[in-house]
Amino acid sequence: MVLCFPSTPKKLAMSIGCFLSAAAMLAYGVHLSYVNVAPQQARIKARNDFVKEVLKKKYGYIPPQQARSMARSDLLKDTFKRSGFNK
Repeated sequence: MVLCFPSTPKKLAMSIGCFLSAAAMLAYGVHLSYVNVAPQQARIKARNDFVKEVLKKKYGYIPPQQARSMARSDLLKDTFKRSGFNK
């Protein structure tokens, strides 16, 4: 296999320049991505809170964790009632 490489110093300089400019653009893109993470997270949290409030007003929303614990306690109560144990 033949290795591809610049055959003249000018081509080598152009290759290095293109590589460095691409690396700089990539670094700038990564920087912009990290800078915009916090506002995006805040926007998502605000939207989630808004949806929860709307569901709570409309349907009496209960968070999933609370619903699961209520279902478990109801299941335990029903199980104890059926088996004849009194608490």
